Amino acid sequence: MRLSPVFTRADAENPANLAFFDAALDGVFVLGGDQSIAMQVLMDTPLETALAAAYARGAVIAGTSAGLAVQSRAMIAGYAGDENGPANALNEGAALLWNDSTRRGLSFGVTRAILEQHFWERARAGRLLNALAQPGAPHVGLGVDGYTAVQVRGGTRLEGMFGLYTAAVFDAETFGAAEKAAYPGGLLDMRNVLFHMLAPGDFSYDLETRRFSLAAPPERAERDFSALALPDGAGPLLLACGLPTLPLDHPAWAPLLEWAGGGKILVIVLAPPDDDLGDRLRDHLGETVSADLIFPLADPEAFTNFDLNPYAALLITGADASLIEVSTLARINEAWRAGRPLALDDSAAAIAGVFYAAHPPTPGDAAEREAAVQGSLITGGTTVRPGLALLEATFTPRLMADNRWGRLVALAYAHPDRLAFGLNDGAALEITAAGARVTGTNGLIALDLRGAALAAGTNGGFVIANGWLDVFAPGTFVRDA
Repeated sequence: MRLSPVFTRADAENPANLAFFDAALDGVFVLGGDQSIAMQVLMDTPLETALAAAYARGAVIAGTSAGLAVQSRAMIAGYAGDENGPANALNEGAALLWNDSTRRGLSFGVTRAILEQHFWERARAGRLLNALAQPGAPHVGLGVDGYTAVQVRGGTRLEGMFGLYTAAVFDAETFGAAEKAAYPGGLLDMRNVLFHMLAPGDFSYDLETRRFSLAAPPERAERDFSALALPDGAGPLLLACGLPTLPLDHPAWAPLLEWAGGGKILVIVLAPPDDDLGDRLRDHLGETVSADLIFPLADPEAFTNFDLNPYAALLITGADASLIEVSTLARINEAWRAGRPLALDDSAAAIAGVFYAAHPPTPGDAAEREAAVQGSLITGGTTVRPGLALLEATFTPRLMADNRWGRLVALAYAHPDRLAFGLNDGAALEITAAGARVTGTNGLIALDLRGAALAAGTNGGFVIANGWLDVFAPGTFVRDA
């Protein structure tokens, strides 16, 4: 093994470094770092030419992290501007894609897909979806997780996967998802992305034909969002994220305040005993909104006997889904089905569905975070419990900001007969007799595995062929009446 120290363009033009790339070379491994800097160093240099020649002779080209990213001819160079990141990756222009003659990945890199690294680990699904929607970009994306690798044969065939976790393929080409994508209000809106997942085992995917070895793609996009219809007699329903942090004139608050009609709102706080959420809500609502607060976790018996009748609408919020006792909230279900307007925020939104992921917020510690994020996509990695079953679907709040993509997929995988929805901070799903629409300042993700083929890799990782993934921008209807 030999190390070629290439840090500047002068290094990439140094004959001493070029000497490494002789006919005896069997493979090259590109280390991690910053892919944009790497390509500024390598592009149109003798070293890039030597790399291309070695690849053409049959040398294996491999890499980790940024070393993976540069192997995509259309290369994601990062987020565009410091203001963009995982939480707002659906913003127009948030994904910085290098895909022209002056900025690109390696000249011999994969051309039929955009490659993304640290995929689930660093919540980069939103960034990849945004990149796929850009004009002139390949409309298929491959996201590879940390400690995991996929072999690309002949630039088109994904196979021989190995490692600890999983990879995902987003096909925005087959059913015209990228072609029809738009940015109403500056946020991505895209439908009918075919969603696949790979794990170690006898599985492969062809980037040219866009076919997964597990199952042939569907012939047509037939979609049904009737799971978001209100039961007869039920009140309007709002599922939101981060209401206590949003100003009262934010569009995510508007439906609840309108439904209350100036009457009193009961705020039910599902927070750990040491959480200051209740105090923050009191300060936030102040004298602007007539509201009372109650804490069922602190005194379940008091909540059981609490009179709900004086309240025009109900708001439930909390930060930790692992602490919720759904049985304590059964009377909320009854009140809503009798016509009371109801808003569920953050972890409370998780229990709106038939099942939910009973986990606390994503840990900050690296090892715990790995288990919570990447491990959630391994069989048995997510604790799934019955929810309130207000709707025949599942819901994952704080999807992008708290990197809960694994929970979204795990819920859909565990119960593929149910639609799964990912709610984002600043967004809300408003469900009334007129239909279900997205409001607020962020998007909604829908994951539909009802027609998908499912399997498991040798590492227990989820294997999925032909799921559907949709991105709904604010103002769009997920379901019309």
